[in-house]
Amino acid sequence: MKYWVTNLAEIAAIAPVVQGLWRLTEDAAETLNRTFFDTFDWSVYLTGATLEWRSTALPPVLIWSELKHPDDALIQVAPWEPAFPGDLAPGPVQTRLMATAPHRRLLPIMGIQTRVRHLELCNHHDKTVVRLAIKESTFNDPRDGSTGALRPRLQILPVRGHAHEAATLREALAGVVGLEPVDLPLLLEALAAAGRRPADYSSKLDYRLDPAARADLVTKEILLGLLSTLEANLDGARANLDSEFLHDLRVATRRTRAALGQVRGVFPEDLVTHFKEEFTWLQLVTGPIRDLDVYLLDFDTYQRGLPASLGADLEPLRDFLHSYYRREQDRLVQALASQRFTQLRGDWRAFLEAPAAEPATPNGARPIKDLADQRIWALARRVRREGRGIGPDSPPEDLHELRKSCKKLRYLMEFFQSLYPKDQTRTLIARMKVLLDNLGCYQDLAVQAVHLRELAGRMRDVDQAATETLLAMGALIGNLLARQQQAREAFDHVFDEFQSEGNRRAFRNLFRPICTTQPGNQHSDGAQKRRPNKRCKDEPT
Repeated sequence: MKYWVTNLAEIAAIAPVVQGLWRLTEDAAETLNRTFFDTFDWSVYLTGATLEWRSTALPPVLIWSELKHPDDALIQVAPWEPAFPGDLAPGPVQTRLMATAPHRRLLPIMGIQTRVRHLELCNHHDKTVVRLAIKESTFNDPRDGSTGALRPRLQILPVRGHAHEAATLREALAGVVGLEPVDLPLLLEALAAAGRRPADYSSKLDYRLDPAARADLVTKEILLGLLSTLEANLDGARANLDSEFLHDLRVATRRTRAALGQVRGVFPEDLVTHFKEEFTWLQLVTGPIRDLDVYLLDFDTYQRGLPASLGADLEPLRDFLHSYYRREQDRLVQALASQRFTQLRGDWRAFLEAPAAEPATPNGARPIKDLADQRIWALARRVRREGRGIGPDSPPEDLHELRKSCKKLRYLMEFFQSLYPKDQTRTLIARMKVLLDNLGCYQDLAVQAVHLRELAGRMRDVDQAATETLLAMGALIGNLLARQQQAREAFDHVFDEFQSEGNRRAFRNLFRPICTTQPGNQHSDGAQKRRPNKRCKDEPT
């Protein structure tokens, strides 16, 4: 039984109430220093849990607690603050973290210090019948160092066989100190007191769009959200806290480019051309370090795919990648500190936040739902056309073009998903991801094989690869190419599933534009008559 006490002054009234009922003994007060950790994208919280490092415990421990069942905790010894899950000693908490966010760094989100007074209430037989804990806490926000006090908490701990005494105590205290049942975990109370909201960052797209709103205004809303995501990840990418900061930054950049290229006719063409070029530059300068991230994250998998002796011979490659990584990270930091990037951010935000004016572009004033229907339907037709054109002898470039079209289609569906029935749209996006996974696997394995050949040449030229390492790299390249061939052989089945009759029908029902004009149906002033709720029959399926 846990309660908030209205204020500190009322705590002094607890002892007289208790002493009027039973004999009171008090142990020495205990101070708990706790730091709560989570990933930047709140992976732990989103699983319904909290992660706490209790440094004053002997030895210090890491505690995983379920928000709904805080007493069912997983505990393991952790002498130092956690960083990456993989760096922790094996244990129940590490197992949960590896299943939740294996590649994300654990960051401190809140520090809480609690002073706990332990009181025991004894009857006339000198037997403890109730235990009482009074907890006074302060928080320290690691973001800005701000501090503050939290509401005192009181916990009544019944002793087996003495539930009546616990109820008596609760009733007696309620009339004096104004007990209020605790309904908020301590971490969430501290976050609220610090003016923070859990899960305040997500790279997922979650817009709530008005289907009748102007297309230019909606597109700006989407692009502002992407800019906020990009900027939220800058510090983590510069400091190289973990690989996902750069990944999310690049995804936001790629989505921005897709929006500029595919939501057409809403902004002036010269402006679109300029910003597409600038975001293409950003994608290029962030690419090399991301490629190295992928190699290093997959390195253990590379080794496990080879015989044990060959896997061990790959270690010089890991060392070379790390040295190469440091140089590329320095280049990334320089690019993100450059005048070009600073101006891109400033100019882009200024444009997106500029006061709305009457658009002079072809689609700027169009209802966004009409434009979304048109663009998604056009891309869906392109994907089907390009996919049907791929045969056994098609070059890899054709599959790469199909992958790019699929990405653009997926991004548009994600941008505008709130304009359509949620379950149906999510189902189509999920099916799109299956096709993209196949195409991405095929393309990525091909690129990795080419890059590994280049790396082998560089290592040989600087005398950093013995014959054994080069042979192991050759075996690894062979594995990658074999897996690429497997992905290629699976493509026909995956694409057939994507273009199944049910899937095509779902695309037609959701996205095929409604005809608003028919030939010959014109008013005397030349305006076209609307033919609402009628799908265009001349659109091929």
